[in-house]
Amino acid sequence: MTTPPAQGRTHVTRRPAPFAMDPDQNTGADVVLYAISDHTSTAVVTLASLRAFAARQGFNVVHEVYDLTSLHVPARRRAGWRTVERVITSRRAAGLVAPAANHISAVPAQQSALRRWLLSVSAFAAYLDDVRKTAHRRPVAADRLERHQSYTCSPNELGTLRNDARTHLTLVGWPGDLATAIQVLTCLTHIPVARAPLAGTASSAAILRLTVTEREELVIELQAPQACTDRAAASLTARSLTQARLLGAEISCGLSDGARATTVRARLRPSSPDHRVRSAGRRWR
Repeated sequence: MTTPPAQGRTHVTRRPAPFAMDPDQNTGADVVLYAISDHTSTAVVTLASLRAFAARQGFNVVHEVYDLTSLHVPARRRAGWRTVERVITSRRAAGLVAPAANHISAVPAQQSALRRWLLSVSAFAAYLDDVRKTAHRRPVAADRLERHQSYTCSPNELGTLRNDARTHLTLVGWPGDLATAIQVLTCLTHIPVARAPLAGTASSAAILRLTVTEREELVIELQAPQACTDRAAASLTARSLTQARLLGAEISCGLSDGARATTVRARLRPSSPDHRVRSAGRRWR
């Protein structure tokens, strides 16, 4: 897979159109695409979605930029975002195209500062999630089918599982903090019952299920075909679940199948950012 250029393509553009948050009022405008992820393949998938969205809106893409870092890193410290700022302030692009405002910053105050900055430079922002939310909804059955995904917890393939989960949440456009969601998912996969299949076969392995609800909540559910009876394993489980709670997840646990199986469920709301993000400061730049 070809990695898109970090600095974008060189392109001489006209003076940008007046600011408007409605993409329809900026048809034909030159734009810069921006994505952020801690994994290259996810960034590539996100940029491909943004490129297709920009084409449907009639935009002319002149730069494609992504940052391989966490959303918790302030914008002023991201090389890719600084490129976006230079492209827009130098009038080489009239607007910004991104998955959502909270894919640039998870802090509401910084999102407001972003809007003020765009207004100050007569630029616009078009977000893929905004268009998805206003578009005609498909039948409920099809929507639910797309928003459910299950994975087998193989101890040797947890990195692949995390990468696949990132890609899935990006494609369905979950509006929450993607980095926090993957950290919570990782906490659940570190629970001993998730890492020790009974017979070492896929049929007895733990299953991890991701569900995005109608209220845009993310439910991460672990179903393991065994109960945790060892004291040391129980201690490790408690530590993993405590870490998930500190990340903002609501945790519930239970036994099933005659107390022979374990179900752990973590729920994340997109309006509840990670406590570490809230301490990142109120400055946009």
